[in-house]
Amino acid sequence: MKKTLIACFVAFAAVTVTADVVESIIIRVGDRIITRSQYDKRLREAFAEVDLTTAPEQRDARKREVKDHLVDEIINELLIKDRADRLGISIGEAEIKDALLRLKQQYNISSDEQFESSLKQSGMTRADMETRLRDTLITNKVFARDLRSRNELDDKELRERYNREKERYRLPERAHLREIVILRPDAAGAVEPALQRASEVVASVKGGADFAKTASTLSDSGTKDKGGDLGEVARGELLPDLDKAVFNATPGAIIGPIETKSGWHILKVEQRLPSEVPAFESVKDRLRKDASEETFQRDLKAYLERLRKDAFIQINERNIPTA
Repeated sequence: MKKTLIACFVAFAAVTVTADVVESIIIRVGDRIITRSQYDKRLREAFAEVDLTTAPEQRDARKREVKDHLVDEIINELLIKDRADRLGISIGEAEIKDALLRLKQQYNISSDEQFESSLKQSGMTRADMETRLRDTLITNKVFARDLRSRNELDDKELRERYNREKERYRLPERAHLREIVILRPDAAGAVEPALQRASEVVASVKGGADFAKTASTLSDSGTKDKGGDLGEVARGELLPDLDKAVFNATPGAIIGPIETKSGWHILKVEQRLPSEVPAFESVKDRLRKDASEETFQRDLKAYLERLRKDAFIQINERNIPTA
């Protein structure tokens, strides 16, 4: 797995309220509290995640950042839980099982042994994971209920954004290419015949042979099954010699053979496309995605500020561990 399971969703703390509190309270939000041991556990888990996912030279700074923001993060989580209670939002066991299944599929976990090993690596138990998943699912339901959906952004709003930021979506100069590649053989004595083969292919396609058909029968490239179709490439994406030749050529030109470390390349420039700003309709979905993320973050900040304003929040600074 590329990431530990603890990193795959928002890490919400498990919070309980008991009648007899026998240790110091650090945070109180309404009827919910965070004790020192709960805070310590949350901090240890966060530090363990930093150790697993952060370069050694950046760990100390990242841990300080985590610690500096932990109290605010916990308060936000408790506010959302309280909001869920008032909305009557809950999560059933079937939803937890489905979320666990999707999590395993996402990270290609095929056995309980793999799952338990990943949890252990993250310093979590199965119960911890299920609690976190439950809190994340509740949070998602609260956000779906209270925060604006990306689907609510209409075309007028998106077009206004497009007009303001269209240069952000500008496409580079491009060329639609087909290729025939003759790979360089390992045996030194076979190099000259391979070069001769490449020269013969060039002569054939420049003489009128169908480039796509020739590529599908003679090319050593993986694109041969598509008639050598490389699709669109942007200026600067190809090797320097290939890039220079392509972007100095006219549409329809056949270039090569150009020698590289891997072999000889024969290219056909099917089309040249200038740098341009795409039409609104072609980038509308991307606009919606970009705008919705920014809108969500802005709305979330305002939403949490409203929840804080209406809530009873107490922070006992003297009980927060300094080490």
